[in-house]
Amino acid sequence: MNMRSRAVFAAFLAFPAACASAQDARTPVLKELPPVKVHRKTNPGDLPYKDFLYIQNYVQSLLPERRRAIDVRLRVNFASDKGPDYDRFDPKSWAVAIVGDTTDHVVPVTRGGYFLLPELREAVHENATLMFNTPTREGRVALEWKLRVGERQAISYATFAQAMSEVRSVQRKIPFNRNGLREVRMVEYDGLRACFRTNEGHIEIGGHAAKTETDGACRVLKFDPATANAGPAEISFVGPLEIVTLSRGGI
Repeated sequence: MNMRSRAVFAAFLAFPAACASAQDARTPVLKELPPVKVHRKTNPGDLPYKDFLYIQNYVQSLLPERRRAIDVRLRVNFASDKGPDYDRFDPKSWAVAIVGDTTDHVVPVTRGGYFLLPELREAVHENATLMFNTPTREGRVALEWKLRVGERQAISYATFAQAMSEVRSVQRKIPFNRNGLREVRMVEYDGLRACFRTNEGHIEIGGHAAKTETDGACRVLKFDPATANAGPAEISFVGPLEIVTLSRGGI
């Protein structure tokens, strides 16, 4: 990986603005210009798509192939403070794009800024750029672990324990000298983080309200080894659910 992927990046989308001022009362008033449809992102960002695609695929390859509890997700890392608005981020236009000589690909982004990079051969050959339609925190892309929660919006506590075990296994497999992955290897996870679309969303264990903490616009359930060892227990996510990820405890 080149030095750019280890450096600090920031991406901004600049929109041209036009203004007119009257020279005197006799100057005719200009008609409002029709809107311009932008077909290509012109943001001169400096995140190398190829390098971050490699990181995403490399980390994903360290997970079990079958019956795993978690998947990799990348996340837009805002420059502003990360409060509830970060979790409610729901772009109405493009938020992440891959741009090269012939490539202009918008990456689907879900509420909260989560996304996966697609494999685009031409973009790799062109050394395409990964661009963001918002200022990012030092240009970094966050890596998160998404729990596999089905349509029932429930998982067993054993699956919760499996998710914690899987991420620790991945971290142990990452070499100490692997460029760009120090934080992924060092960060500690201590629970799960459920993000709902409404404030009424909550977590239950065995049909009873679970003790949780508020983090942004989400609810955090700390992992309890005693509960994991006590026998079968089901964790339910009650309310319109957006995503469940592992919760960071620190580095």
